[in-house]
Amino acid sequence: MTVRDLVVDLCTEHLDVLGGDPVSLQTLVRLLAACGVAEPSARVAAAALRRSGWLSASRHGRETLLLPTALLREAVAARDERVRRRLDPWDGRWRMVVYSVPETDRAARERVRRGLARAGFGPLAPATWVSPHPSALDEVHAELAGERTSRLDLLTASVADPRLSDGDLAARCWDLPRLAAAWSRVLDRLRAAAPTVPQGPAGLALHLRLRAELRAVLAADPLLPAPLQPAGWPARDVRDAWADTGARLAAAAREHVAEVLGVVGPRAAVA
Repeated sequence: MTVRDLVVDLCTEHLDVLGGDPVSLQTLVRLLAACGVAEPSARVAAAALRRSGWLSASRHGRETLLLPTALLREAVAARDERVRRRLDPWDGRWRMVVYSVPETDRAARERVRRGLARAGFGPLAPATWVSPHPSALDEVHAELAGERTSRLDLLTASVADPRLSDGDLAARCWDLPRLAAAWSRVLDRLRAAAPTVPQGPAGLALHLRLRAELRAVLAADPLLPAPLQPAGWPARDVRDAWADTGARLAAAAREHVAEVLGVVGPRAAVA
């Protein structure tokens, strides 16, 4: 979790919902202080988002006003769409990438591996990665479009060895016990917050931090289809807990943000 992540979630989950008007940099600093973010760190994160085109800035007197841009919203929408596609039913087949990068170009090899991981692939062998998702080949083609590889084969395959199940193959490619433990930690945090959702700055802090933790685990999770998930996979319980506790946390957080912004009337009632 980074301060940049907190700023993005604050903008898309709260500021946009409450009307999307520009907010002063000082207001942003005040809101992030609830999460323990020091003012210099908040300013550095805001400046980085401005340079990347995710925040625009204007002046009102001596104040700097910030506004989320369409580019930020498009990036968040693309991230959410990628997750949605991976929740489609499984067709029982695996998507496979076999690649080769010159041994002398270690940086390119690492970029390829990171791109494959972002596209939902796991390593079956050093240069052979697989994914169960039908959209995976399109994603990896886009991820690696700018990479110079001496070999890049995109294939569709299925398990033919009766001694190897699809679940066994998944367990070879991803560290599922580590992922299960990460999901369980998020679930424990949600359950601890469920009885009495905090209000005010504490509510905002917990909502943003839990969102960041959930997204960090989600980024590492291949989102395996149900037939490939180990028994008792905790991500299912996290989804249900977030639908309840996460929604109540969002409402409490938004109420605090509306109070800080001085938003009243119908826009504040959106929470």
